[in-house]
Amino acid sequence: MTGRLRDAAAGWRLALRIGRREARRARWRSLLVIAMIALPVAGVTAIAVTYKTYDVNTVEGLDRRLGTEAAARVEAQSPGAVRQGIDPDQATEWLEETGSGPLDAAGVRAIIGDRPVLSVDDYGLDVRTDKGVAWASGLRTDLSDPLAAGLTRLTDGRLPQHADEVVVNAALAARGPGLGEELRIPNGGAEEVRKVVGIVESASVRNEAFVAGATLPESSSGTTSTWLVGGAPVTWGDVEKLNSKGAFVLSRSVVEDPSAAALAADRELRSPGGGPDASETVIVVLIVVMVLLEVVLLAGPAFAVAARRHARDLALIAASGGTARQARRAVLGMAIVIGAVAAGVGSVLGIGLARLLQPLAQDQVSAWFGPFEVPWLQLLTIAVIGFGAAICAAIVPAWIASRQNVVGVLSGRRSESRPSKHSPVIGLVLILAGAALSAFGTRGAYEGIPIALGVLLCVAGLLFILPVLVALAAQFSARLPLVVRFATRDADRHRTRTVPAAGAIAVTVVGAVTLGIAFGSDQEQNQATYQPSFAYGDGAVRVDASIGSLGNPDAAMWQGVADQVAKEIPTATIAPVSAAVFPDPGTYFMIQTADGADVTPGASNGTFGEVLVAEADGTLPSAVTRVLGDADAASAEQTVRAGGAVVFTDGEGPVSKEARFDVQKWDEEAQSEQKLASVTVPATYLHVEDSYAPAYAVVPASVAKKLGAEPQVSGLYLEDARISPAAEQDLAEALAAGQIPTSITVERGFQQDDEAVIVWLLLITLSAVLMIGGALTATYLALNDARPDLATLSAVGAPTRTRRGVAAAYALVIALLGAIPGALIGFVPGIAVSFPLTAEGWPERESVASHYLEVPWDLVGIVVVGLPLLIALIVAVTTRSRLPMVARVE
Repeated sequence: MTGRLRDAAAGWRLALRIGRREARRARWRSLLVIAMIALPVAGVTAIAVTYKTYDVNTVEGLDRRLGTEAAARVEAQSPGAVRQGIDPDQATEWLEETGSGPLDAAGVRAIIGDRPVLSVDDYGLDVRTDKGVAWASGLRTDLSDPLAAGLTRLTDGRLPQHADEVVVNAALAARGPGLGEELRIPNGGAEEVRKVVGIVESASVRNEAFVAGATLPESSSGTTSTWLVGGAPVTWGDVEKLNSKGAFVLSRSVVEDPSAAALAADRELRSPGGGPDASETVIVVLIVVMVLLEVVLLAGPAFAVAARRHARDLALIAASGGTARQARRAVLGMAIVIGAVAAGVGSVLGIGLARLLQPLAQDQVSAWFGPFEVPWLQLLTIAVIGFGAAICAAIVPAWIASRQNVVGVLSGRRSESRPSKHSPVIGLVLILAGAALSAFGTRGAYEGIPIALGVLLCVAGLLFILPVLVALAAQFSARLPLVVRFATRDADRHRTRTVPAAGAIAVTVVGAVTLGIAFGSDQEQNQATYQPSFAYGDGAVRVDASIGSLGNPDAAMWQGVADQVAKEIPTATIAPVSAAVFPDPGTYFMIQTADGADVTPGASNGTFGEVLVAEADGTLPSAVTRVLGDADAASAEQTVRAGGAVVFTDGEGPVSKEARFDVQKWDEEAQSEQKLASVTVPATYLHVEDSYAPAYAVVPASVAKKLGAEPQVSGLYLEDARISPAAEQDLAEALAAGQIPTSITVERGFQQDDEAVIVWLLLITLSAVLMIGGALTATYLALNDARPDLATLSAVGAPTRTRRGVAAAYALVIALLGAIPGALIGFVPGIAVSFPLTAEGWPERESVASHYLEVPWDLVGIVVVGLPLLIALIVAVTTRSRLPMVARVE
């Protein structure tokens, strides 16, 4: 056994030495293969390092939550006992309530001993900016206390030293006020004034407005009390004691060095099934396999050319008594050398790229990154996968090299066997099996796993069919121009080089078309199911929730708001909208037909209220008439002027000629519904199905008063309020700072979000990079391999531009051979995945389709027609026309 191992090691040493010398002799080809393998490895490595740096665990986030000096953070929430794991944000349990109030600072000291305690309060509050009023994150604590060290980082000015001083972050200072200015904080009906003495960076808040100080207004929501505790480490025993009093604890010592009891409690309280979802795992595996396949197919042609260039040496080895195994090892040795170098270079480049791009990545997220961290085990796995891709890419060329005709190679003849008769049959079977699995996956079975497997089967089947397609292309090129005929026949003659290149393009197109159909169908569903709040281009100004503390605004107040809006949007037509307001907030109404049958109300956005009130002359509010047709608006207005009501409903057909409004209230003492009023009036029912109704109903003022409600202005409707989102934000802050805190909303219709545009651009960009890279690689390798043929053409009088034409034709043939079948195969999983992706939503609404399918023909046209033509143009421009004469037979 030892002798066999020694012989095997000696054989591999020779193979590696041959591979190293061949790689050094063909430096440019070796660098090309290294780049093909190293770039994907570098990209995945950069993503892994960036995500690991972004993913802040409990240990890395301690200073953000505790500062740098505190031993623990105690949060008193429950008036009873609780349980927790190591991190209370990840594993908690509420036990029985004792009826006693939550802990105070004295209670905390009584349990864990007399030690420094600092009260902290994180909450949101309104602050006045140069534009108006905006929301900000607030930290109410004494930043000069040693326990607060690390919660903020001072970048300019100083920390607060007096009760009327605060610090803000750069995001709030950019909106105003800045350093040295006064910050006004609305608090109830008054304003509190603080002086900004410093600019800080919060340890937890990054892009949002932030303000901190010891005397910020107290939070009005909840009764949670939180303290930072200093002194000696807080043990797990102390944590359990505080838990028994209803307090959750984040202890630095417990997180950094948990005891056995802490680990046991953490395991017990963490919810089961916290591992990765099965479907997510399958998708990740699918992505890894597809990327690996892409790398193998891209690098395969280079190894095929290398094996062909090395064919004479291998033939000499065989003629001297060498075995087929030794020939295979010679080719695989080169793959081992190049793969090892590519994996190492890719890993180093990925780490450097992640470090270089970390500031750019940090700007794209709102949370702070953690310390730069390299997941070595993950990077080793990625490097091994890249190394394995190089080996896999060389397997087929090595196998072909070991089976070559020695006499034919030594005599200078080059040939390739015809494609197997079984290959297309196997390919069709795999494609049909993939289509069947994809069709089965349309039912949503097994969370999309069949569709993912169907993609792999379809791609595998396509790779089996490609050799036949290459041969057919050569046969049908007889009547085509010389350059195209030369390219197709050369591609057929060297299928070991052509098929992997076309396969790489096909895999890219399959992925692009699949994702394009899935993404386009999802966007089609979003657009089809989008329900506008009101007419396109119109807007609404309504009262914020905090208005309750200011009382009901009168007409004069609303006129001031209207004047402010008219100043900013002079082209808008502004009309007040009145609603029926019940004096008791607990009162509500139900709509029935005169005989007591329930009425299904239309889906109302509730912008101005559930029941709107018409004008004194019976004119309907503009919020209603703008969404109705002329006939419906005339009929509705006639009903209201006659003392009736307009009811919006989802029902079909005429409901009734009357409507009964029952006003009810829940009686706490009797534990039953109490009917306060019931009014039956003539009614016109209008059916709304594809859009929101402006309200549930519209009634005249007389009917509202019969119901016990008062007509009050609840907002302003703006016709043709066409302003930019930035102007809308400035106006919203200005309105929030007015006498009536209000906000503005402008209906712009369905808007494709930025993420959707980015995904679309990424699909096209990634497809272009992979297709162009694969086609250019295959083309230049083919031109290098076909130099003797081109030299012969030149010798017999072919024009100098022939080589340029052959190069462009070869690039076009490779791109089309991959793009066309790839697009056809991509339709199968793309259509399949659109079913589970879009079949949900609104199945109870008959007007909404249960499935949406949108084929992105623009994307298909780009990858099938546009990119192949672009690739051919690039090759035609960058290829030399003239070629030095070489021997026809090498």
